[in-house]
Amino acid sequence: MKRERYFLLFLILVSVALNLLNIPMSELFSDDKEIFKYAGLVIYKGGVPYRDFFDHKPPLIYFLNAFNWYFNAWIPWLLDTFLVLFSTLLFYWLCRKSKLPWPWLLPFIYNLLIRYSLVSYGNGMTREYTAVFLLMFFCVMQGNAKYKYYLMGLLTGLSFWMQQDSLVTLAPFLFYSLYSSAESLPVSLRQKALGMTAGFITISLPLILYFTSHQSLSYLWEDAFLFNLHAPGNHSGIIEKIRNCKHALHEVEFEMPFYTALILGTASLFLKNRKPVLLRMGILSLFLSFSAELLSGRMKPGNSFVYYLLPLAATIPILVYIVFTETQASFLQDKRAQLIFSVMLGTTLFLGTLRYASGFRFSGNRNVQIPETPGMDYLKTQSLSDDQLFVFDDSNFIYLYNYFGILSPSRWIYQYFWSWSAEWDADDKIFNSILADLQAHKTRFIVDCSESRNSFRNRPAFGDWKKFLETHYTLVAKDNLNRKLWRIQ
Repeated sequence: MKRERYFLLFLILVSVALNLLNIPMSELFSDDKEIFKYAGLVIYKGGVPYRDFFDHKPPLIYFLNAFNWYFNAWIPWLLDTFLVLFSTLLFYWLCRKSKLPWPWLLPFIYNLLIRYSLVSYGNGMTREYTAVFLLMFFCVMQGNAKYKYYLMGLLTGLSFWMQQDSLVTLAPFLFYSLYSSAESLPVSLRQKALGMTAGFITISLPLILYFTSHQSLSYLWEDAFLFNLHAPGNHSGIIEKIRNCKHALHEVEFEMPFYTALILGTASLFLKNRKPVLLRMGILSLFLSFSAELLSGRMKPGNSFVYYLLPLAATIPILVYIVFTETQASFLQDKRAQLIFSVMLGTTLFLGTLRYASGFRFSGNRNVQIPETPGMDYLKTQSLSDDQLFVFDDSNFIYLYNYFGILSPSRWIYQYFWSWSAEWDADDKIFNSILADLQAHKTRFIVDCSESRNSFRNRPAFGDWKKFLETHYTLVAKDNLNRKLWRIQ
């Protein structure tokens, strides 16, 4: 075999092996992924996103999760594995085309970043997909494919309908591809824009037609777009957001790769560079990788929003690639220097991945991570159907809907907004709709975590909730965290 084939085989094995750490029976638990899976269940049972349950993500992730129910959990896993592997090979092709002395190193680091256990939470996260799409976009942008701009529009559409703030990170390369004149064959701005528009429409039109045909386009507009512009809760200042980003980099052990890439990019600004505009776009995209935190301010120290850093899995290797290929300083072109910088990028990630893999087991992990539910043994003895179970004030227990394969009686499947803002649902319209749905469906069981969390800011509504439970339900079980299972009287 030629040396290049060994490199290719190595990357394929690494990418697949890292995905094997997230096979369905050992998948990392995440309430977000349980919400996505529940959305797939709603679609499988004939429901419509936003109309039949509330969430504020774009809809593409919901349709991917419907495969869990139409087929089984291995189908989304295979799709996820294929996308990461395909983007890896595409990046390797680009590194080889650019004659990097170690063309496998940056694709290898990309895999370590996107699968790093402290930040990735396994397969199926929206920002994981958009990081993949971003790297693919960059590779297509640097290539000479026949339908180059159509493909970039396609990837832009996939990113937009998967996670809207990903377009902020993608924007520098999007504008660069439109206005750059570095083409082997001249292409006008009009031709580029038309090609990208056609690709974007290819993804967007079926989704829009789906919601239109189900008379649910207004739900899509209100929940997936307008809501994100005015999300409830207090937003911290820019200094606090920067501090949160810095703390999160340390928390997930991304400091070394981030600062190495940033220092290389900054140094390259002051050296002779063949594509200075592309370099600036790479540095800008690196900073815009934090757009999720800069827009929302949710990534407080110690909480679970560190997956906001997943875009760095694409922007770090992209920036280093630009530095290695376009900076003409001899010390950056030397293959030994590139090897040293690559080792600096990947050592912490490699050791952390080994640490995680050494404690990994192919069975049992998932059961350990799922939170214990009060009265779960009792619920397993019951024959549950749609609308007969409701989870209140802890989105982790949304997995119960998926476990029993049933739908919630209320479209408000999680209620954290009441703890984020005292102004949320000020007229109690949404809260009263939950009570009405529970009574209309004669919901048999309620898992209530409100007293355990004690973060319901609307205290009068919280009092009404407790009175409602005591009036219509009987306590079945309670754990030491004061989480309760209630049964209808």
